[in-house]
Amino acid sequence: MSPDPHAKLRHALQERASEGNLRSLSVYDQGIDFYSNDYLGLASSGELRRRINQLREQQEPLPQGSTGSRLVSGNSSLAEELEQQLADFHGADTGLLFSSGYAANSGLLASIAGIGDCLIMDELIHASSVDGARLSRANKFIFRHNDADSFRDKLIKARESSPEGSIFVAVESVYSMDGDFSPLSDLAQICTEFDAGLIVDEAHSNGITGRYGAGLVAELGLADQVFARIHTFGKGLGLHGAIVMGTSTLRQYLVNFCRPFIFSTALSADALLSIKAAYELLPELDEQREQLFSLVRHFRQLTAQSTYQWYDSNSWIQSLLIPGNDRAMTAAARLRERGFLVKAIRAPSVPPGTERIRICLHASNSIQEVEGLFEALEERKCADVLLQA
Repeated sequence: MSPDPHAKLRHALQERASEGNLRSLSVYDQGIDFYSNDYLGLASSGELRRRINQLREQQEPLPQGSTGSRLVSGNSSLAEELEQQLADFHGADTGLLFSSGYAANSGLLASIAGIGDCLIMDELIHASSVDGARLSRANKFIFRHNDADSFRDKLIKARESSPEGSIFVAVESVYSMDGDFSPLSDLAQICTEFDAGLIVDEAHSNGITGRYGAGLVAELGLADQVFARIHTFGKGLGLHGAIVMGTSTLRQYLVNFCRPFIFSTALSADALLSIKAAYELLPELDEQREQLFSLVRHFRQLTAQSTYQWYDSNSWIQSLLIPGNDRAMTAAARLRERGFLVKAIRAPSVPPGTERIRICLHASNSIQEVEGLFEALEERKCADVLLQA
């Protein structure tokens, strides 16, 4: 009798459950949002909705779907015009749209690096970049998080191992778990010394840092020193999709060699118009960005007075260390009972021993909500979990 094909699946699920990291889908309809990536509150913005509808009304009737990949029937003048509009906004030569940030990151790294090349990545780089690196056939090097000395050491080793190959470096401008900023200026200078191509994922800075939210690379004036940038729309812009920006040569290369682009159905016209409307709105959101920065400053003042172990972050992503999957889950559940929507981040999403509650701040949050969160953390039901030895 042949084995039950579900037996292996059940075993894997049981093993994960025993480790306290079995994932499941959940819906939270009520509570204060401290867990979503909607940093500027645009996902529910009435003004953004109005502008999207206005753009739709100005267009000829558009198909419901894109009808195919960009290389078959899914390309349009709207897509190409939007790519250039976004490139101009971010100070890049040109760009190429992708259906998601995951597809953009994984596809970019998998396609540009091959045998004889090297990929060097920060140890906390997003899973999409890790998977892209695995799919590439390049030599891989990991440097200590945000450590310029470790980074230089890996570059030396990479050049020694592949004297004739290309070297690409992948980092994030703002890291999604620890919430800290990359030392981009230092890394860009070192990359220039070694002729390495610096790739910056701006997922968690897009719409927030830099003039009008153009990103950390633009804010630091590093556009000419960066090989490629990935700006996603599913976080600060409250939408979906992504764009890889760089030179026209890079764009043409990706059109020819990047499998997630070549074989994916293109973004719909509705999605393109939504992205266009969001970018037209970004220059008018200085007040929201300042509100977000103000919340971050106040939050850090409260963490400085806290007895708990907070990660050192000056961004809108804050993390409270709670080692142990069960402890982190329990603490998150007790905060949700008090009306504060937070999620526990567990191993293997983060290294064992660094489990945490990640708290995302939004321009729509208030000082009172932040202070209420800290009051809830000090209540006995939470404190008993957080202060366990």
